[in-house]
Amino acid sequence: MGSWGIRAHDSDYGLDLLGVVAERYLRGIKYKNFYVKHITELMRAYIVDAFVKESNGWESHYIDFFYEYTFPYKFAEAVMIVAECFTEYREKGKYLIYDYKSDRKRRITNFIYSCEDLKHLLAELQSVLDPKHPLCESWRESDSFSEWQLHIKTLCNVLSEAMNEGGDVNA
Repeated sequence: MGSWGIRAHDSDYGLDLLGVVAERYLRGIKYKNFYVKHITELMRAYIVDAFVKESNGWESHYIDFFYEYTFPYKFAEAVMIVAECFTEYREKGKYLIYDYKSDRKRRITNFIYSCEDLKHLLAELQSVLDPKHPLCESWRESDSFSEWQLHIKTLCNVLSEAMNEGGDVNA
C-alpha cells in the first residue's frame, strides 16, 4: 500500500498527489497561494486523466470498478491531503511543502478558500466515514482504524470551525 501512518501525507499516493500539485500549480505561482478549490479540482482531473490513460482498451467491468471503487478511494485521499494541508496551516500559521525540483521546502503563505469550498471538502470527508466507502473499508481491519477515524473527524472539525467563522477568506 505504501503507507506508514494514518494521514494521507503518510502515504506514497498522497505524496505523489502533492508532487503533482507542486509541479503543475504551486511552482508556477511561486508557492504563494494554496487555492483550495483549484488544487482539489487539479487532483480530481489528475486522477481521472491517469485512469483514462491506463484504461485504454479495458473491458467495461474494469471501467465500472474504477468509478465505483477506485475513484472514490483515490479522490478521498486527495481531499484528505487538502484538508491536512489546511489544518496544518491553521494550526501553525504556515504550510511547508517539499519542492523536489529544487530539493527544498517551500512555505505556503496564503490559503484561499470559500465556505462553499470547505463545505465540499467536509461532505467528502464525512462520506469517508461511511463503512461502505472504499477508503473506510480499506482501513476497517487495520489496528489503526479507530485512530484513522479520529483523524478524519478532526479534519472535519477543523473544516466546520473554519466554515462557522464565515466568509470567503484567506485563512
